[in-house]
Amino acid sequence: MSPFQIPEIKTMTFEQMTFRYDGGAPVFENVDFKCPVNNFIWVKSAQMGAGRSTLLQIMAGLTPISSGKYLINDKNVADMTFEEFIPYRLTMGYSFDYGGLLSNKTLFDNLILPLLYHKLFSEEEAERRVNMYMQEMGILRYKDQRPSAVQGSVRKITCLLRPILSHPQVLLLDEPSLGLSQDLILKYFDLIQDLRRQGSAKHVFVSTFDEKLMGMIEHQELLIDRKQLFCEASGTESTLKKVGNL
Repeated sequence: MSPFQIPEIKTMTFEQMTFRYDGGAPVFENVDFKCPVNNFIWVKSAQMGAGRSTLLQIMAGLTPISSGKYLINDKNVADMTFEEFIPYRLTMGYSFDYGGLLSNKTLFDNLILPLLYHKLFSEEEAERRVNMYMQEMGILRYKDQRPSAVQGSVRKITCLLRPILSHPQVLLLDEPSLGLSQDLILKYFDLIQDLRRQGSAKHVFVSTFDEKLMGMIEHQELLIDRKQLFCEASGTESTLKKVGNL
């Protein structure tokens, strides 16, 4: 249905990558790093403000780097036009914390609009997916409410559902468990495991300080320290350790 040919994302690499906000000190400096893939990857740091959210935004193509290269499949993102990057963007799912929802649209409309705008599915299939996932996460009864009319946990779930509706290859999750009960966040990660079994959500990057959550998930670690990126030497295909009846 989509007019774009969606590429398979195999590698995500930084070469001499530096990023700084205007007038600020570098958040990352001269980073040479090949991101781990085909796994759950825990993006972590010892302290707040180390650049975890910034890294996810860079990887999603939402924030351009200051110098160096960010390569997807050995292609420099900075050299791509907006139209050339769209196919890559369409196979990435990025979750904002609580932001990113349109205040004048219902929760249902917030979820279905990206699917229809990019012509990823027919209207019937898009509606089916939105209803199904809202039902799975227990928020279907709020579908006709606007974000300001529902509690924070419902907005949070909506923000988390939006990136998985298109069954992307790459998921970039920024503090997914913040504001949610353990049962809800485990149910959400169970949905991600279903996607992985179906062949999508191959590369899942999770930025969080929630050690309890990540202790239930087999993963690799991507550590941000001293403006650099570090990773475990190796990792294995991950599986969610189910707790109770999810």
